[in-house]
Amino acid sequence: MRQALANAFERDILNCLTETNDVLIEVYDRYDCIPAEKRCYIKTEENEVVHFELNNPTQASVNFVAIDNCILQSDDLSRCDFAIGNFQKLYFVEIKQVKTNQRSNAKEKAIQQLGSTISIFKKIIDLDNTELIAVICLNVKQVHPIRTATSTAKMVAFKDNYNAILMEGKSATF
Repeated sequence: MRQALANAFERDILNCLTETNDVLIEVYDRYDCIPAEKRCYIKTEENEVVHFELNNPTQASVNFVAIDNCILQSDDLSRCDFAIGNFQKLYFVEIKQVKTNQRSNAKEKAIQQLGSTISIFKKIIDLDNTELIAVICLNVKQVHPIRTATSTAKMVAFKDNYNAILMEGKSATF
């Protein structure tokens, strides 16, 4: 996957890619730092906050791809924060730092960013045989039900438009 991405984006993006087979992969979004470092990273130190985690019990080889402000820059189309996986299964994740009363707007924007990113990737990389999963990761203190009639309709529409599963959560299993 690393080489396919490097070829597809036609520029040096290797600093945006990390290959791992760790059982637990913890990701954090550095949104509160200097602009050149504002992107997602795999956690390497204890003091780093975890925004999303991928459980990888079979220790499959997966690639972490920092998308926002790394593979795609701020002047590019709307994009999600990162992708993680391989050609069998690939998660696209958008992390939102929101207050409880901002959830609805944040979800709408996240869905747009995830769809846009999947479209960009599908145009330049063959993902026809890849299970695509788009994850909205809202970091809020209060928990709300994930499934409502509206969210179910959005999940169905997302599947129809992008052939990808849409889910909400802070973790997933590979």
